[in-house]
Amino acid sequence: MIDKNTADAFVNKITSLGSKPGLERIKKILLRLGSPEKNLKVIHVAGTNGKGSVCAMLQFALMACDYKVGKFSSPCVFSQYEQYTINNDEISEIEYLGFLSNIIDVTKDMSDDELPTLFEVEVAIAILFFQANHCNIVIMETGMGGLLDATNVFSEVACSVITSIGKDHMQFLGDTLSDIARHKAGILKKGCYGISVKQEEEVADSLTEYAREIEAKFQFVDYHHVKYMTNRNEISVREFKNVKLPFFGDFQFDNTALALETLHILRYQGFDIDVDRAIEGLEAAYLPGRMEKISDKPLIYIDGCHNKPAAIRIKETITNHFAEQSITFIMGVLKDKEVSKMLQVLLPLGKSLVTVTPVNERALSANMLANDCFLYDIDVAIADSFDDAAKKALDYNNDMIIALGSLSYLKDIKESFERFI
Repeated sequence: MIDKNTADAFVNKITSLGSKPGLERIKKILLRLGSPEKNLKVIHVAGTNGKGSVCAMLQFALMACDYKVGKFSSPCVFSQYEQYTINNDEISEIEYLGFLSNIIDVTKDMSDDELPTLFEVEVAIAILFFQANHCNIVIMETGMGGLLDATNVFSEVACSVITSIGKDHMQFLGDTLSDIARHKAGILKKGCYGISVKQEEEVADSLTEYAREIEAKFQFVDYHHVKYMTNRNEISVREFKNVKLPFFGDFQFDNTALALETLHILRYQGFDIDVDRAIEGLEAAYLPGRMEKISDKPLIYIDGCHNKPAAIRIKETITNHFAEQSITFIMGVLKDKEVSKMLQVLLPLGKSLVTVTPVNERALSANMLANDCFLYDIDVAIADSFDDAAKKALDYNNDMIIALGSLSYLKDIKESFERFI
């Protein structure tokens, strides 16, 4: 088995090769590894916003029903190994190095052009991990799109799940919502069940058309069987009654409805899912970095909001729950996102803003982000580090702080606040 230094060298090499959409490389690697993906029962989740929340709810609900649940998600937020979990326990370093060693062995004869991307290696590690540990259900979250995403290597699935779709990764997925939706719809499979949350008309039409073309058993959440009880933060969906939302934010009602409809579809297929135990598990779901409260005094939330649809949902939550609060935003974003549209939605709600640069090769610098903000009636401060960002935000002494933007910096800003509060 390789050591950590050898692993890091290989990861650094494939990271430097960049992103290369397509399924040829991942399929070739899995074939050389013995096609481990063929032994897994999979719930495949795609979408622009809400994937992480829906995956976590399904994971905890199924765990409560005694399933051994593998879950792959990306990107990692707080730990290198948090992408790969079984019953919410992360892969160990020894296991990770062992599976990575297997992948290095089967790629030794490949040229740089043939080598897998980092994400493809991560997907392969997840599949090997879940197969080796005999998971009886696996939740796979796409990285980008669906049709050509490295997770899209399963010939059949228990259910394909599509969360809210908006404009993101347009350089790869297309400029229109219809184009993007068609990529996301690529996780649907002929003869297999698929479910989507309610979508904009253009998106819904594209999903429906693709499903019809490939003869998938596809449907949208049937809101005739959904009841929102916003005053109690509860939802009822079909046989799942009075379920308390596990995550904060009004947008989580739609995510929870989608998760519960997915459980309903699984039960229809014969999965042994006890309603009461599933509800208990779902209500206990945990996911860092999604409107996560990290402090009461002062009130601080962190959220991986990184596009306009997510910003709109954060705005709805602020309007409904914090309308009278003075807010300091901290923002760190990547330059390939629709930053100006996020600012249009969020900055009118804030009193002050601190910009910071995430540690990411695609990061938009704090200075450049600040330059985009001076059109708004908001006080802007530029931070030269995460500690500096936390200090500046606290110094504003407003009622609450919301740190948002790329998931990649939330660990850093959370650790900075922990040093000062």
